[in-house]
Amino acid sequence: MQSSPFQHAAVAVDISESGDVLISALEGFKEFGTQKITLITVESLSPADEKDPANPLYQERLGAYRERLEKQGFEVETVLRSGLYFYPPTEILETAASQSADYIIVGSRGRNMVKEMLMGGTASEVLQRSELPVFLVRMEIREEQETAGERRLVVRGTGESVLRHVLHPTDFSETADRAFEVIRGLDRAGKIGKVSLIHVQGHHAIALKDPVSLGKLTERTTTDLNNMRNMLSDNTREDCELIITYGTPGKEIVNAAKENQVSLTIMGSQGKGFVQEIFLGGVSTQVTRFGHSHVMVVPAKR
Repeated sequence: MQSSPFQHAAVAVDISESGDVLISALEGFKEFGTQKITLITVESLSPADEKDPANPLYQERLGAYRERLEKQGFEVETVLRSGLYFYPPTEILETAASQSADYIIVGSRGRNMVKEMLMGGTASEVLQRSELPVFLVRMEIREEQETAGERRLVVRGTGESVLRHVLHPTDFSETADRAFEVIRGLDRAGKIGKVSLIHVQGHHAIALKDPVSLGKLTERTTTDLNNMRNMLSDNTREDCELIITYGTPGKEIVNAAKENQVSLTIMGSQGKGFVQEIFLGGVSTQVTRFGHSHVMVVPAKR
């Protein structure tokens, strides 16, 4: 049996409520074949507290997280990066590389992702700079029905398999194909419930202005998507939905994921560098900023 390409996850956590919530979601990553988890916490010190020892709360919380995950059967390592002006995104990426992680898991608190993108937040920068696949875990504030007015932070889709319904956006590029290979691997292992494939033809296409050319374009796209569907296993091929839309790719992908109650979007990054993607509004950036499902971004080959 082929081994999982996601055996070792580097997980960026802090000592806030969001860190606790993210830890509670990690057992579900056994579906990906994950066996080992390296927890990474970054403490950035100022000159005023550089001479003081690291806050013991960080080590205590990491120890508690480690114990919880070991009880679930994971092999666990903990890394506390503490130093003067340590920058969390850089420390996370460098630690993941030095620990030979297969992919990175980060959390995002829903609407805060938009603010993070504009202000250089940890999750957004890790997504943009990583040379490893990055899994973005969506969190949301939920009001408890039993206790009126009480609200708590939870992982979106708690209690369901994150692989229940996987959406794959494709532009038929090499990077998109790399993301599709991730889906095929999970599909061969019998992990995925349903797969949907989406291709968005942008407004810039000349063919959209001519009905005849549009028909030919749609026919060619349908053929390409059908070829991809035929590469899926017997478990998902027949139920695979093909979605062809026209407009702004990021917006159309986000809408399709919401309308089809997608649990996870697996897509390729543009791989042109995080600065260029932020300013040009790359598709993967738009989906991670505004999407409703969890997202795995597979980087371009470098």
